[in-house]
Amino acid sequence: MEDLVIKNGLVVTPGGIVRGGLVVQNAKIVDICADKSLPDSKLEVDAEGCYVLPGLIDPHVHFGRTEEEDFRSQLRTESISAAVSGVTTFMGFVRYGDVLGPRLSVYQQGKKTGEQNSFIDFKFHAYLFTEEQLEEIPLLIKEGITSFKLFLNNTVESAKRKGYKATTFGFVYRAMEMIAAYGPPAILQAHCEQPDIFNLLTNRLEAEGRKDFLAWSEARPDICETMHAFSLGLISLKTGCPAYIVHVSCKETVDIIRYLRKKGANIHAETCPHYLTLTKDTPMGVLARMEPPLRDTADVQHLWQAVSDGTFDTIGSDHVPLMKQQKESDGIWKGTGGVGGIGAILPIMMSDGVNKGRLTIERLVKLTSENPAKIWGIYPRKGALSPGSDADIVIVDPDRQWVLSADNLKSRSDYSIYDGRKVRGKAIKTFIRGKLVAENGALVAESPAGEFINPLRPYKSR
Repeated sequence: MEDLVIKNGLVVTPGGIVRGGLVVQNAKIVDICADKSLPDSKLEVDAEGCYVLPGLIDPHVHFGRTEEEDFRSQLRTESISAAVSGVTTFMGFVRYGDVLGPRLSVYQQGKKTGEQNSFIDFKFHAYLFTEEQLEEIPLLIKEGITSFKLFLNNTVESAKRKGYKATTFGFVYRAMEMIAAYGPPAILQAHCEQPDIFNLLTNRLEAEGRKDFLAWSEARPDICETMHAFSLGLISLKTGCPAYIVHVSCKETVDIIRYLRKKGANIHAETCPHYLTLTKDTPMGVLARMEPPLRDTADVQHLWQAVSDGTFDTIGSDHVPLMKQQKESDGIWKGTGGVGGIGAILPIMMSDGVNKGRLTIERLVKLTSENPAKIWGIYPRKGALSPGSDADIVIVDPDRQWVLSADNLKSRSDYSIYDGRKVRGKAIKTFIRGKLVAENGALVAESPAGEFINPLRPYKSR
């Protein structure tokens, strides 16, 4: 007898939508077929009126910034937020310890900590700041950490204040040369914002006494992002290194990405739900302070077109689970930017995307499951409903109406930039490797069972 059968649904597969269900045995999908062909099973789930999707993959999450205990605690809380929202794999960073020193042992320990505390599967990216860390690239790749992030948004002075080291384009070039030598799935990621310009404007606005939220966007104009995206693309062309531009926020960067691809650059692009739904005049004010900042209505419209036409490969949350008091006390010019959002990916993309006709359900699956799995070399183990794939499954009611709030998004963050937002579309059951972990907005798994996903480890489909 099979372990799990899901029936009577609209199963979104790589080959199209199947009316019927799927069969799970030993944590794997073994068949997808019409209801009349489904076998008996230990657990049968009726998905009437619902889509059956591959579990979402969030490629851009931050948790536990400086202390190991914070990392451990936030792996637990934020994986719960993910699970109840249909996200079954997330990718983040191990940030505690000496960020400028050797990192191999920290990531090795991070994998163990993750498997003890995360309710969903996970993967890590590595930061690169120093020559010593460049030399660690081969060792990290052997550990299954195949993506490397550069911060291009720091001057020497601002990097020092954060405990970082500023990144020169010579360093970028060398890193991309090294990563290119490995081939897929090794990839370089970058935060693109030209710091000299936004530091100049920030100092000018501060001197004028500006503390209002609009000053944050004025200090970081769209050209800052676009300039660095273009430079990164040119180096990608020269070195052959695939590049991944995180959290694209403006229409000019979208146009540059299209241009670079026409020239042959291997560029991947991510945007985030907040850039698709909010503008710089949001009443959330400083609670919506992020880097890069929110933009204008014209940018939102342009980004949606890029989501629809394939310019964007992925949707990442850029999730930073901060507290309301911290954000308000930091104000505009100090502290850590970022907002929570891992739990909002699916409801936002269903409500503002699929249900408004901006994209099809098949395109949603590519953005949130298939494409990130392919970019990070874990497809078809993850990112697809296919025989042999992990049974990471989310059942989505496309018509369920509800209101987003910090309470029902389940993050440690005690506020949400989406508080009070009415949406249509909700994850009602989430399975990871065939096990039910969340149902109707609540965690049902008794203990963490997340696994570190290594794209270089031999994968057995059965």
